[in-house]
Amino acid sequence: MLLSEIARQIGGRLEGADLEIARLAAPDQAQPGELVVVREARFLEVALASGAALLLDETSPCPETVSRIRVPAVQKAWPSILALFNPLEVWARVGVHPTATIEAGARIDPTASIGAYVLVRRGASIATDAVIAPFCYIGEGVEIGPRTVLEPRVTLYRNSQLGADCQIGAGTVLGSVGFGFQDNQRLPHTGRVVLEDGVELGAGCVVQRSVVGETRIGTNSKIGDLTSIGHNVQIGKGVVMVGSSAIGGSSVVEDDVLMGGWVVLSDHVRVGKGARLTGGSVVSKQVPPGETWASGIPAQPIRKHWRRLAVLDWLVGVERTLRRLLKQPGA
Repeated sequence: MLLSEIARQIGGRLEGADLEIARLAAPDQAQPGELVVVREARFLEVALASGAALLLDETSPCPETVSRIRVPAVQKAWPSILALFNPLEVWARVGVHPTATIEAGARIDPTASIGAYVLVRRGASIATDAVIAPFCYIGEGVEIGPRTVLEPRVTLYRNSQLGADCQIGAGTVLGSVGFGFQDNQRLPHTGRVVLEDGVELGAGCVVQRSVVGETRIGTNSKIGDLTSIGHNVQIGKGVVMVGSSAIGGSSVVEDDVLMGGWVVLSDHVRVGKGARLTGGSVVSKQVPPGETWASGIPAQPIRKHWRRLAVLDWLVGVERTLRRLLKQPGA
């Protein structure tokens, strides 16, 4: 793709030679024929030394010999430039692949795309422009909303419901039986999983269906790879969970909560609206709305966490002083 075409599509201005660009590159790995997006001034020197073309803001200095695209704000242009170099992956063509199996009673919109070796069970419903990638399993009574995309090898157990514009990563499982036992016998799980519109789950996630009622994830919540969500969990709208986290059964995460990576919530915990949980936190208590809790086992309100660290530093200093005093003659 020529630099002039890139500039046109992102609303930028080309300065210097109009070069053919093969790909985007990181500043410290770039080569001629590639494009570096200089998002921070500290990367400019390395980017200039690479010989690659640059995307810069209007004020960053650049030699005349370097081909560059100028934009008013690099950060605002960042999503657009990424989209140019990330062509949409085609998991399946419109229609049903010859190797797919569609049971009697399943309803598939003519505009949906059903990939190779997909199994759609009776009573399932797949809506307008949905995409089901190869090797997915769609259980009985499952509902998949418009424009929702299932990447390869996604498993949807019976009666799972997905809203519009959801994105489900490869290998994710929705609606599996939860870890619930009584008298050493696993309890039947009669409920289902519900994903509201715009939910995204990364690769390798597991969302267990409820014992009764629903395990629910709210509108526009984004959940990273390798995350486990227990039975009867309720996740609100606009929640962001970085990957490799886990939520115990019957916990509630209210709207707009942000959770770092490797966060663990015990069962029956409530995290209030707008709360923040930093990476590595293990939460076993109720988190009030709007509070930030810091990493640790167990996690603590962040100010309490800082005070504890300050006290530990002070105690280390006291210990050193005592040791010096004890070594003095006559001590």
